[in-house]
Amino acid sequence: MSQHTPGAEPPLPNDVSQGWLPEDKRQTPQSPLPQPKFWGYQSLIPHKMLNALRHPGEIPWLVAAYAVTLAVYLGLLIFFIETIVSRNRYNNLEWTSSSRYSTMSYAERVFNDYAEQAITLLILAPLVILIARALFYAQQRVRGIRISPTQFPEAYAMVAEAAYAAGLRRVPDAYVVSGNGVLNAFASGHGFRRFIAINSDLFEVGGQSRDPQALRFIIGHEVGHIAAGHVGYFRLLFTQTFMRIPVVGQALSRAQEYTADNFGYRYCPEGGPGAIKVLTAGKYLNQQVNFDEFADRAVNDQGFAIWLINLISTHPVLTWRAHALRNRHEPGRLFWRPQFNPPSAPPSLVPSQEPPAQWPDPIQATGFMDEQKPAWEDYNLNTVKTYPAPQDAPRFRERSSPDGRMRRLARPVPPTPPVGNSMPPAKVCQDMRQGTVIRCSQRPVSRDTGSRCRTSRRHGSPVRGNLMLTSPRLIKRIRDSLNPAA
Repeated sequence: MSQHTPGAEPPLPNDVSQGWLPEDKRQTPQSPLPQPKFWGYQSLIPHKMLNALRHPGEIPWLVAAYAVTLAVYLGLLIFFIETIVSRNRYNNLEWTSSSRYSTMSYAERVFNDYAEQAITLLILAPLVILIARALFYAQQRVRGIRISPTQFPEAYAMVAEAAYAAGLRRVPDAYVVSGNGVLNAFASGHGFRRFIAINSDLFEVGGQSRDPQALRFIIGHEVGHIAAGHVGYFRLLFTQTFMRIPVVGQALSRAQEYTADNFGYRYCPEGGPGAIKVLTAGKYLNQQVNFDEFADRAVNDQGFAIWLINLISTHPVLTWRAHALRNRHEPGRLFWRPQFNPPSAPPSLVPSQEPPAQWPDPIQATGFMDEQKPAWEDYNLNTVKTYPAPQDAPRFRERSSPDGRMRRLARPVPPTPPVGNSMPPAKVCQDMRQGTVIRCSQRPVSRDTGSRCRTSRRHGSPVRGNLMLTSPRLIKRIRDSLNPAA
């Protein structure tokens, strides 16, 4: 019988079949952890804890999605059977001698054709989704940089830590992809595999000189989608139809985003404000955003249009999302804006929905800014640190001066000595003395064919086989080389 200190909690078994809570040090599971299951979650966190991390609205909307999907499939199955029976009935009818049209009307035939196509697509939907997920995963693999211990090792450590905090069975694959300036990250999967992808512009904030905690939160958010089962095949299959329904489909998506935020906060709570600031102001101005003032606007900014924008969005509006990350005493709002802000300084501007008559005029605004200048003059819009060049840095005069650039563009070619019946072109020297822009062949000129030089006053870059002279100084140098006696 094992002994333990009186009053101390007994250690938990290392078997994780009943769940694994990573922060509970009484349990020390051994590697390797159980493999991913076809039906089970990717996370080993106990279901009670997992449901506590979920947004309260996620499960009810998920049940509604499953119910709607099953009802749609059941209705289509009944319609499919009814269509087959009706077609057999109409096929048994006799055709009239004067018409080749059946007794079925044109509208009924068109409706049945479209219904058959819809039924076929829904029957093939599981296969289509499976193939689409495989292609989407392959797309990230062929165009993205895989995060590994030797490729962005600091980021790979973040992914591994986030997977540990979320209790995942395996560390997900991670990629950095080019987003063409779009700040975004996403999670997905194929089969038993799970992966996350981060756009390069969003990934840049993870450097030590930027905001690595924000990147930790973002990675924790995407890993949270995996741990909560949001990217599973059957979850996608049974919610795909529901997500296409306006308003209600977006409500489920917003609830899932709040759940993923809870996982990100659980892994790196101090990175939440930084992640919101990056998503709002970008990767350069994020450090200058006042997070509390931004979160306060969730309460202060009112109006039907703001409510409607949130209603049709797949993600919570960022002001509501920032308010939920700051106020951990209640879940994020799905439909109605928050009502209370913590005690803080009053807003410096009247809310935007107030009548313009209450807005400050230019005289008031400039007077206020001049009066409060000591409070804000230290702030500026500089986003990139610049460093002066050292005093002893080498300077390349010839490469930086116009004369040096011209020498590289029009480098004189040594004259070709006379061979056989060839001779140096006399016309070149004559035109050089006149200061004319010359483009002439570098080949020797035969006495039989005469001079091949031609005068041109067009400017252009030197081409192979030709020499372009545009500087009188260069003309003088070449003339002296051709006439050493002079």
